[in-house]
Amino acid sequence: MQVNDPYTPQTPIEGVMHAFTRVGRRLKAKQPGDTIDHSAHVALFVLRCSGALRLSDLAARMELDASTASRHIRALEQLGLVRRSPDPDDGRAFRVELTEQGIEQWEESARRRMELLSAAMEGWSEDDVETFERLMTRFADGVTALTDTPSGSAWADKGWAAVAPRLRPAAPAERRTDEDFAAGSDPAPRENTDNNLESTR
Repeated sequence: MQVNDPYTPQTPIEGVMHAFTRVGRRLKAKQPGDTIDHSAHVALFVLRCSGALRLSDLAARMELDASTASRHIRALEQLGLVRRSPDPDDGRAFRVELTEQGIEQWEESARRRMELLSAAMEGWSEDDVETFERLMTRFADGVTALTDTPSGSAWADKGWAAVAPRLRPAAPAERRTDEDFAAGSDPAPRENTDNNLESTR
């Protein structure tokens, strides 16, 4: 078989592997509007879910060596997306945390990918979407159980649960009107979500 020949999976498992390869490659690629690459997006995701981290802890959660993680952080610092702050537990060390711009950058990037997935399922019935979500979650649980330590993804699960609501489009009844702003109503300020992240640290 030539490298460029079209590939037809021969078994269901091959089909699953092939589908994940195709989708993963596209989700890692830059989307229209992205200004950072996939590695930077992962670093922002870890910091968004975990809060401020020492560089060594960030590298461990990204599954990178410290020197590679350090290069990513320097690049993100130059873009104004992260900053270093003194470690309150060790005056000789520092922690890395997102800036407001970094939070917005990650949320916009994540929202673009959610919109891509939503568009890919356009025309699906509600039952199809719910069945797909249920089977994907079951599959992800199986892979995680075989590959992660018991607490390996706890930080991501807790962090994602806290920040995901900010990425969902507001239902019509939840959208604020000019009168709401005038009255000072703000049902979901960023601070509430950020406070929820404290439990992940």
